[in-house]
Amino acid sequence: MGEQAVSESMRRLAHDLQRIRKKRKRSLEDIHQETKIALELLQHFERTALYDHERYNPVYLRSFVRTYANAIGIEASPVLEALELAFEGRYRNQLAVQFLGEDPLPEPEPEAGAVAAEPPSEAATDRATARQPQAPLPLVAAPGGLERMERPASWKVWAGGVAVAIGIGLGLWYLLRPMPTPPPEHLPIDTAVASAPDTVISAEGASAQAPVLGDTITATVIAAFDKVDPIRIRVDRDLRRPYWIEQGDSMRFRFTERIILENQLDDIQLLLNGYPYPTDQRDAQGRIVITRAQLQAYLDSLARSPR
Repeated sequence: MGEQAVSESMRRLAHDLQRIRKKRKRSLEDIHQETKIALELLQHFERTALYDHERYNPVYLRSFVRTYANAIGIEASPVLEALELAFEGRYRNQLAVQFLGEDPLPEPEPEAGAVAAEPPSEAATDRATARQPQAPLPLVAAPGGLERMERPASWKVWAGGVAVAIGIGLGLWYLLRPMPTPPPEHLPIDTAVASAPDTVISAEGASAQAPVLGDTITATVIAAFDKVDPIRIRVDRDLRRPYWIEQGDSMRFRFTERIILENQLDDIQLLLNGYPYPTDQRDAQGRIVITRAQLQAYLDSLARSPR
């Protein structure tokens, strides 16, 4: 589906959710007080489903929609299904049918002339010509008798050159392509804790040698004491984004140089590459700021501490 179809589906989904909210007599102020989501962000969501907003990304939007659905008093699963349809540009009015009792909208008619025959392209003409039988080449004398002359193999040389050029281009793209920041992964709390290495360093007993950090560091945020709604996290140079984590769940982030955590820090536990990290070490703004150098120094200090 084209971008225009996706944008229209997103707007239709947002409009239907707004009408459902009003039917259930829930104001935006009520939603704001319950979820702590900014009013401006809620208003923008009900216009375009954040499709044109700087915070738009599928992972964040799924979490946002789940929280919004719970706040207006409807089940989250059909709303999430409708969101997936909107991502594909195929949302019609399924939520309005289910929650407002409206009739389903008809499927769009195919555009006139969409199946009309088009004049053959130059490439199609060339293929048709190539399928036509060619007259046999003349016979020539050879040491073993008469042999048929071979056709020139210039097309093989041309095809080989194109294949080599494509291979070189793909290789350069792979080497020079920008590496996107991977989306956070939701994990059950038991899985997150179990994934820690057997040689976890603690203040009570540390291994003799501190681990050396690799190119990528994994931070696991566990909502251990209460629901986190939301915690705000900035990974490296990415934007600061909010994340909602149910109590007992966790979310995993990967960074290379720095991670910053804000809001509800008393309700979380934090693992870095599987090693527990204290959440009471905060800067003047009340944030947890962890750099690669700070983490390595922290692990080194634990390794030097007496058993």
